[in-house]
Amino acid sequence: MGIRKQEFYEGAAIYSLLRASGQLRIAYRAPFFVLSESRSVYLKYSTAKRSPWAFTFAPGEQAALQAESESHQVAIALICGAEGVVCLPYSDYQLVAAQRFTSVRVACRRLHGRHFTVLGPDGELTRKIPSSDWPNLLREGV
Repeated sequence: MGIRKQEFYEGAAIYSLLRASGQLRIAYRAPFFVLSESRSVYLKYSTAKRSPWAFTFAPGEQAALQAESESHQVAIALICGAEGVVCLPYSDYQLVAAQRFTSVRVACRRLHGRHFTVLGPDGELTRKIPSSDWPNLLREGV
């Protein structure tokens, strides 16, 4: 069986966490990666080469995120092609894309050398997200 494109993107994101932390316990509890038994992370990727990167969350994904957030800390990692990973706590995701019964689109924009801007159907996140938030996920608690 071949390696799927999703596995390349997820693998690269997890690898950058491992390099930053030096050690990392990872479990996969579909559709979440559980990192060091402390945080559930949902990874999505976009293959776009340039900004903006778009991510669609189907109703089932939204429901899974909501259910997981009731018992665990949840972060969403939006892999923006080769540019970096935007890491959002679930509470920030909800600010830009409240749960719906239809699919929602979240986008990440970035000017060259700048932090990421995250926007969705409910508005734009007021803070900018540095790509350094992702490798520091376990240390600083994004």
